[in-house]
Amino acid sequence: MPNNQTSNLVLNVAGDSALNTFQRIAEDGTLPTGDVTLTLAQIERLTEISGKKGLVLTEKDSPETTTLPLAELDLIEIHFPAFADGRGYSFATLLRRQGFKGELRATGDVFKDVLFYLKRVGFDSFILKQGKDIDEAKGGLHDFTAGYQASTAEPQAHYQAGR
Repeated sequence: MPNNQTSNLVLNVAGDSALNTFQRIAEDGTLPTGDVTLTLAQIERLTEISGKKGLVLTEKDSPETTTLPLAELDLIEIHFPAFADGRGYSFATLLRRQGFKGELRATGDVFKDVLFYLKRVGFDSFILKQGKDIDEAKGGLHDFTAGYQASTAEPQAHYQAGR
């Protein structure tokens, strides 16, 4: 799983980039001040966070089998360990169906070619894979003008909307 030094820039669905304000708990267990993301194993420390509250989910942390405090979270970060691992797409869809209204952020093996699809399943922001150019990646958010099928981001199918 990435640490807080992997990338300081976050790309959002509008194509804007900003500094990542979320930090992780130090190896010695020290809780930083401000915005913090916890792992599922650290979730009991959620009430100790003074800033925005985030949770990191890995490919092993399915929201289908784990009850999450969705109403208490500002951010859920879903880590993609590899391009071929699509569980994060399913996790995002499940979290939106379960009513999560906060920010969904994709991290890990995230790059230009997948941004449009990540956006369609409900992701709001992205931390690109180390070494990927954020300005080049912005074009991936608009690879297609519209998706044909319905999705989390577009509940009505393109053909049903009369377009």
